[in-house]
Amino acid sequence: MKKGETILKKAMFMTMAALSVTALMLFAQDASKFNGTWKGEEGGQIRKLNYKDGVVYMEETQKSGMVILRQYPTKGQEITMTEGVWKDAKATGKMEGNKLVVETTQGNGTQWHDEWTLAADGKSYSALRQRVGGGKGGSATPETFTKVQ
Repeated sequence: MKKGETILKKAMFMTMAALSVTALMLFAQDASKFNGTWKGEEGGQIRKLNYKDGVVYMEETQKSGMVILRQYPTKGQEITMTEGVWKDAKATGKMEGNKLVVETTQGNGTQWHDEWTLAADGKSYSALRQRVGGGKGGSATPETFTKVQ
């Protein structure tokens, strides 16, 4: 084998490897994989998630019947929520591989940190929500949501 052929083969291999890694990263950062209806294993709440224009829109119905509307940005942008208990809250978030990380500040100044980690098979995700800066609220233990639809 000639030296030029060896160099060309190495270059082709490196290009294919780089393209494969890029495709895998793009696949893993697809927030639309959160689309669907999910049930919380501990709280029994139902979350309907819809990804549109870089934001995951959540409609959560709790066991009590109370409905919570919330938005989770996925592309590093800041959004301001306009409805319900999260009205006037500002959130900034982004996908990091198969994890959605969102920082939210409510209108009253309360800050929250959320991490949703999608399972490799896409059939469940763990949701961690913590109040930032002390105080009560949220949980250091993630809750698992299982896709029902």
